[in-house]
Amino acid sequence: MSRSSSLRYLFLVLLVALLMLSSCAKKEPVDTEQTVSYSADVVASATDYTQVVASAVPIEERPLRDRVIGSGTVQGQQEVSIKARTSGEIRSVHGNLGSTLNKGDVLIILDDTIANLNLSQLENQYKNAQGELAVNEQLYAKGAISLSQLNQNRSSADGLAAQLENARNARSNTQITTPISGSIAELTKLVPGDLISAGAQVARIVDLEHLRVTLGVGQNQLFLIKEGARAEIVIETPIERITAEGRVSAVGASSDSRTGSWTVYVDFDNPRLDILKAGITASVTIYQDDAPRYQLVPNQAMVYRNAKTYVFLAEGGSASLVEVRIVDQYGDFTAIESVDANTKLTGKRVLVSGLSRLVDGSSISIQ
Repeated sequence: MSRSSSLRYLFLVLLVALLMLSSCAKKEPVDTEQTVSYSADVVASATDYTQVVASAVPIEERPLRDRVIGSGTVQGQQEVSIKARTSGEIRSVHGNLGSTLNKGDVLIILDDTIANLNLSQLENQYKNAQGELAVNEQLYAKGAISLSQLNQNRSSADGLAAQLENARNARSNTQITTPISGSIAELTKLVPGDLISAGAQVARIVDLEHLRVTLGVGQNQLFLIKEGARAEIVIETPIERITAEGRVSAVGASSDSRTGSWTVYVDFDNPRLDILKAGITASVTIYQDDAPRYQLVPNQAMVYRNAKTYVFLAEGGSASLVEVRIVDQYGDFTAIESVDANTKLTGKRVLVSGLSRLVDGSSISIQ
């Protein structure tokens, strides 16, 4: 066999082999429309798109506006600035910053030499005037002197009595005392031998046993506060949290022209005399014990459609659309009542999520 014949034979063999492989690789056509239809049916059967997943909370019946919360500075219910009532030289100083004093305790003693001399002189003059007046009254009774002369004697005696009283006060004022019981909050630096003028401040005394918090409240809060209302005072310290019970002692009759707020006093007894001082900050909660009770829902439960107000109630596995009236809103809650008097809301659960996808009777799944 020639070389050219061999090549032609090999070519023919390869051609036959290729044709056989091509015929074996053919497949049946796939019905894509049937496959897609089958997949959609499986997904639809596994997923219920008509059921809405939502959250629900119980409708509460309690007061909506039953407290006012604020903060203010703690001060003594009684505070007094003590000033010298007469001038003089300081003889002795008593008490230190922070010292506790009782009413009438002496802070400073001034030299009383001149005061005693004036008092002694006026006492003698007044004694003589009284004796002279007694004699003149007898003379007038006998007709020896006129009524005008007697009245002059009486005026002279009364004038000396007034001077004598002033002299006694002047001697008393040489001892500077505290008019209330309390602790020394401020004390002017004075030493024996210093001269002090009348009207100069000596000290400031604060009653720490009976404290007061001063609050400034707005108009909306003002209507929730009554004199005598119960209050809780909380003071945070680095080592502990101190609480006390107090009462509203006064409510301002007018707002402050500078701030526009009303002043409220909350008084309480100091539970920790060893720690609590005037000037610290305290948080105060004032309670309105007689506040009206309402049916309350969170603000996010409210539904507004077609110029009406609704809530969705969870009734088994479905949502029930109930028309309501808004009684009041405060903070995060809304007070409501059903438009239908026969529909009771207390004890029901109200939906607070997924509301935009709901209609009356929608199937729901509660989280």
